[in-house]
Amino acid sequence: MCHECKKTFMFTTHTFMANSHYTQSVWSDFICDTLYGETLEYSAKKYGFSHQTAFNMRHKVLMALQDLFQNNPVLPSSIAEFDETFVLDCYKGSSAPESAGRKARKHGAKAAKRGISNEYIAICTGIPRDGGVTAETVNRAKPSGKELDTIFRGHIAEDTLVLTDGLRSYHVLETLASCTVVDINQEESRGIFNLNTVNSLHSFIKEAYNHYRRVATKYINRYNALFSIAFQCVNNLKDILFSSLCTMGKNCYWHSVGDVRNYQLLLI
Repeated sequence: MCHECKKTFMFTTHTFMANSHYTQSVWSDFICDTLYGETLEYSAKKYGFSHQTAFNMRHKVLMALQDLFQNNPVLPSSIAEFDETFVLDCYKGSSAPESAGRKARKHGAKAAKRGISNEYIAICTGIPRDGGVTAETVNRAKPSGKELDTIFRGHIAEDTLVLTDGLRSYHVLETLASCTVVDINQEESRGIFNLNTVNSLHSFIKEAYNHYRRVATKYINRYNALFSIAFQCVNNLKDILFSSLCTMGKNCYWHSVGDVRNYQLLLI
């Protein structure tokens, strides 16, 4: 008990394990399963709880990861690659709203329109070559300068060399920090710069997205946090990640079951 505020606390207070009936070892193994992309059915059978409990536990982990990224923004330095990738919108687990202007798709179906239409969700990514990943979604189709400002403000260090594929919206990054934006498609840049690292991240995201048989659009930013962590070496990160989420401090990573359905949903 705190002698000043008279409130009681324990070692799980303000961690994502707060108010949980499961042990630290169960949560540690569950995080590892989540990073490796195991299914909810697998986890429910492995630990002996219901599918709904496994769903709630996964999203508590995902929300904690999302909070972890917000509290510790990636600051690319030296050289960083920025680009966007696209996935089809998805209303998995619920009916498509009237605003979608279409009927629900069957699994594996393609977009009704050709090209990058408003059926696609943009995942904007930034990855410095010395480590770290930023991935977030705020819009459909091609991102505007204002949307990129929202995503990457606070994620770019001074004097960073920013490599892009020529989308003019990325020039807004020069107003966020004294960085230099380079279009790799310009003649003077060809053969010198590339976006191989960020393209590798995009391949990983799409593979993971398909592994989960698509992700409900409202939850996409939670999974963006998961993909950003999993893209980096899982074996090295599991223990560090668990320690970060279970350390008492000023940042609270605990979320209730109600938060699973309401916390920072993407409604676009």
